[in-house]
Amino acid sequence: PTNNNQTSDPKRFQPLVGLYEVTKVLPTKKGDNPVGGKWTRKNGLAQKLFRTRMTFQHLLPLEEPATATSTHSESEEEVAVAQAVNVVSLDALNGLLRITVILRGDAIPLSPDERLQLNTNANRTVAPLTDLAVRAYFDPPRIYFGKRSNKKSTKKKKGEDGEYTYLPLQIGPSSSVILDTTYYDKMVRIGMGGTSGTRFVFTTTEVEEAKEYEGLLNLSPKGNKGKVLRRLVATLAVSFYYAVFGNDGVGRMAMRVSRFASKVMTAVGNNAKITAVGLGVVAKMKPWAITCMRIVAGLTSVVSGVAML
Repeated sequence: PTNNNQTSDPKRFQPLVGLYEVTKVLPTKKGDNPVGGKWTRKNGLAQKLFRTRMTFQHLLPLEEPATATSTHSESEEEVAVAQAVNVVSLDALNGLLRITVILRGDAIPLSPDERLQLNTNANRTVAPLTDLAVRAYFDPPRIYFGKRSNKKSTKKKKGEDGEYTYLPLQIGPSSSVILDTTYYDKMVRIGMGGTSGTRFVFTTTEVEEAKEYEGLLNLSPKGNKGKVLRRLVATLAVSFYYAVFGNDGVGRMAMRVSRFASKVMTAVGNNAKITAVGLGVVAKMKPWAITCMRIVAGLTSVVSGVAML
């Protein structure tokens, strides 16, 4: 039903609780990307290296209602009525690598005074907010870097979901958004950005992917920054290679190497004396010095890849 009745009963949110897939997004401004941000932006780096697998926005019941008062609240009367869990899942290299981004937050109803203030704002150009409008206070984003497991085992280890092993990382600031619900039934929930006016179509789902967040949120992100960085660098290197060179990357790379070698040989011929001196210097260098030069070259390449983020 549409929400025309104004009430303060917190039970009004119970019909909204469930698992939802993001089916459609209708932004009010061209170029806006309210679902996934930089991770799903078509012209962004992430979409050149990964493909969007699935996106969800779940509204979940509170596990401990008695202690559900949000830590972000300025008033003790502001009590959460549900948990909001936004999930963006991306794959690379045919699912060999996976990144899952999760935002978990407390959904707190807007007070009548807050709604009145927002609805009567002279600059407001979107539809008035209803009594189902909430402000979701999100924790810092959690990013899970996954790699498909080589071993098939029935026993799940820490960081595994049976098929993938994950390294969690929590990074970035806390945030908050206003989201209203303008229509809902047993199959569909239509949301509206409280300030942007962007429309969202959410459909109820029972697919297994919708429940992946449960195991991921139980993983601790502490002490994983070094491991995550190494996995991220490897992901960037391999994914970028395929993004640039495609399926025929080996052949194209060989052709480029051949052209480069040809240019080098031409330079050698035109600058024989300089080349001879350079080769003589290299020949006199100790093996460890040559190894150090190679390491420096490799580190330079890695730093360049990280800077692309």
